[in-house]
Amino acid sequence: MKILCIFLLFVVYFALSLSLESTNAIGIYLVISLGLFFWGVIEWRSIINRRNAEDRRRLEEVIAEIPHTQSQISDNLLNVMLIDDVNNFLYILQRDSLQVDFDIETILFSQVLEIAIIEEENVLNLYPKEGLLGSTLANNEEINEEDFEEEEDEDEDEEDELIEALCLQIVVDDLTNPILEYPFISNDHSLAKDSDEYIEAYSCCNEWYQKIFIIIKRFEHDKVAVKLWQ
Repeated sequence: MKILCIFLLFVVYFALSLSLESTNAIGIYLVISLGLFFWGVIEWRSIINRRNAEDRRRLEEVIAEIPHTQSQISDNLLNVMLIDDVNNFLYILQRDSLQVDFDIETILFSQVLEIAIIEEENVLNLYPKEGLLGSTLANNEEINEEDFEEEEDEDEDEEDELIEALCLQIVVDDLTNPILEYPFISNDHSLAKDSDEYIEAYSCCNEWYQKIFIIIKRFEHDKVAVKLWQ
C-alpha cells in the first residue's frame, strides 16, 4: 500500500509539472516527482529482498532437518541436492513453486548407477559409458563428428548461442523412478554460452558430476552396469 501511494504521488506531481507554465514551478514538481519515483523503486526492491530472504530462510529450515554434509541450491530455490557422506545418502528436493512443499527423493549411494551431464538433450559427460544412457552418448558423438566442419564455420553464431537446458541426469536402482534430473539451467532462464553465468553454471554442474562419479566408483564393485534391452 505504501508503494502504491508513492507511485500515485509520483504520477500526480509529474502530471502537474506538465500543466504548469512557470519554469521554476515545473522544475520543482519534476524534482519532487523524480524523488518519489526513485523512493518507490527503492521501497519495491527492499520488499523483494525481504521476501527473498524470507524464502531462503524457510528453505534453510527445511534442509536443516535433513542430515547432510554438502548442498546445492538453485537460484530460484526450487531445486536442492544434498549429500550425506556420513550415512551414504543422496537427496534431491524439487518443487514447482515456492508455495508448495518439496518432493524429496532419497537415494542410497549404492543405488546410484550412472551420472551424465546433459546440455540441450546432448550428453556431454557420462559414466559409465556402457550403461543405460550410453546409446545417447554414442548417437551424439556420431552427430558431432559429422557436423564438425560445419561447426568450425559457425564459430560466430555459437558465441551468441543461448543454452536453455543444462542438467545432471542420474540413473538409480529404482524401478518406479529410475532416471532423476537436477537442472542447473532451465528454459525459463536461458544463458549465452560465452557468458560468465553459463561458465559458472557449467562449472558447478561439472563439480557435482565429479562428486556423484566418486559415489558410483565407491560402490562399483558391488553392482553391474545397466544394459539396454536387446
